Amino acid sequence: MLHDRQLVVDLIELTLNHGLFVVRAARSLAEAEAILAEWRPHLTVVDMDHDDSTALLQRLGASNTLTRSVTPVLGLTRRGDLKTKLKAFDLGVDDILTMPFSPEELLARSIVISRRASGTDRPIVPTIKLGEMEIDIVNRQVRAGIREPERLPGAPP
Repeated sequence: MLHDRQLVVDLIELTLNHGLFVVRAARSLAEAEAILAEWRPHLTVVDMDHDDSTALLQRLGASNTLTRSVTPVLGLTRRGDLKTKLKAFDLGVDDILTMPFSPEELLARSIVISRRASGTDRPIVPTIKLGEMEIDIVNRQVRAGIREPERLPGAPP
């Protein structure tokens, strides 16, 4: 992730770091390049208003060409105008989200573009696993070990 505002970095880390993604943050192109030299992300989140965003997207495009792989990019911008969004798409962004954004939308968009790039079928709202316990938020069920799931209050029959 390339972003220079710590509050936004913290929100993105909290949202994406709950089991589906491992988040590594960079404040500059140099930091982003150092991370990319040792680690291959499945998704890159880029602040399109950052001074280094264009250079990072060019670097990612060149890296994808060399490795014949695709690293999907989610762009973030404080400007919601069409010109800004079209420029981001032209630079290689797969999707763009206008700030401020809801954490749920950030997670959903991140999963969808990762799913498209990898060809895997990840659910939009994943089941949370804590040891032998599984929490299915969508169906409002909790399962512990091999027992039948417990229905949470308000769960459909």
